[in-house]
Parts: sequence; C-alpha cells; structure tokens
Amino acid sequence: MHYLAPLDEARSLHSIAAAVPSSGPYASDSLAGDLLVPYLKRMLAENRRRVLVDPDGVAAFRHLLKAISAAGNQEALALAYSFADVFR
Repeated sequence: MHYLAPLDEARSLHSIAAAVPSSGPYASDSLAGDLLVPYLKRMLAENRRRVLVDPDGVAAFRHLLKAISAAGNQEALALAYSFADVFR
C-alpha cells in the first residue's frame, strides 16, 4: 500500500494504519519496520501538515510509529523520540 500512497496520501495513511496491528508478529517483523520507517519519514518530509496537524493523520501516524517502536525497531524509536512533544 505504501507504494500507492502518493496517489492518495490521506487514504493510504489511514489504510496502512488500519492494516498494521498494535502488536504481534507483523509489528515486530524487521521487514515491516524497514518498509514503514522510510514511509513515515517521507510523510514527515512531504506531508508534514497531515501527520502533525490533522487529527486523523496524527492518530494514524502515531499508531504506526507506536506499533513498530514498541516492537523495538531502533529507527522508529529514534523517530519517536525526535517527535516526542507531538505524541504526548
């Protein structure tokens, strides 16, 4: 889904967030983190307002970051700490 995201960023963000469970094998899979972290970084770079201001976008972004951070993905943890004030 993240490859199709540029076609409709809002819909893709919500769809990806809905597809990724809060915990479990997918969230802890290193391949999932390798796909999701660059996607989240791209969202921050290209769609900052959607993931930092829009309430639905913030919730979806937060869910994804929390899921892969909780699984111990180091890049996700670093990203979460750099935006800690947004997620309080």
